[in-house]
Amino acid sequence: MAAKQYKKLGCLDVSPAGGCAFEVRAETEEEVLRMVADHGKAMHQMTSVPPDVVAKIKAAIKNVSINV
Repeated sequence: MAAKQYKKLGCLDVSPAGGCAFEVRAETEEEVLRMVADHGKAMHQMTSVPPDVVAKIKAAIKNVSINV
């Protein structure tokens, strides 16, 4: 089995008090940011992602390996 690298982030990783159980796994940071922005808009009524939240998101992204 080969290990594949992913970026992983959970809503609770960014907002422990006000987040939800949403988690995303993607190959790039850009994909994670896009999916998180879509999630924020759909589930948390966010019209945009402020720069301070983007910084929190980037800091909370974890690298994970999945055996495929």
